[in-house]
Amino acid sequence: MDIQTPDTRTALLQAALICFADHGFDGTSMRMIAERAARPLSLLSHHFGSKEGLYLEVFKHLLESSGRSAPTGEAAGLMVRDRQGAIRMLREQIHSMYEKASPEATAARPLRDYEARLWVQEFQSPRPSLHQIFRDYIGPTVDVIRRCITVLRPDLTEAQVSFIGAALVGQVAGHGAMAGLNRILWGDHSACGGRFQEAELLVDYCLSGLRDAGRAEDQE
Repeated sequence: MDIQTPDTRTALLQAALICFADHGFDGTSMRMIAERAARPLSLLSHHFGSKEGLYLEVFKHLLESSGRSAPTGEAAGLMVRDRQGAIRMLREQIHSMYEKASPEATAARPLRDYEARLWVQEFQSPRPSLHQIFRDYIGPTVDVIRRCITVLRPDLTEAQVSFIGAALVGQVAGHGAMAGLNRILWGDHSACGGRFQEAELLVDYCLSGLRDAGRAEDQE
């Protein structure tokens, strides 16, 4: 098989994903990955250079296969100038995140269990080499959400905006990613009316916590 064909590269990435998920970065060797992919060891160096380079490409592949590219969120964020614009943009972001994290979206990916385990390994303390990739692929969404929160709550400090933004993303993405556990603990919520209606409930919930300080005091 031609070493330039996408099938070879994909096979190596999938084998690397499985090995890294099963054994961690330190417990995985390039030879182990090559054997898993049933490809010559030399192809790993040809395509990725080093184990670190391969690890980075695995995460790029995960981000791109989940529908994320490396766009620039700056333009979208700058368009948010008033409360209505912030609400509209925040609604779009919540719907997008919830849909991408849904079981239906991940069901088509046969290696989703390995993907989840690899992500868990990086949640607490991401490898320094991954920092820029996360900024490139996820940072634009963060910038838009940060701008929306700032417009809706101009009274908050930068640190408070960051804290609320992280909580919002965790609520929305975590709700979809933990669908199986949620069904066990909370029961079936299919009566909500479908994915769109569920996302709208999350929009309403998130926006209720972004009332400005004056409005919150008036309602007490």
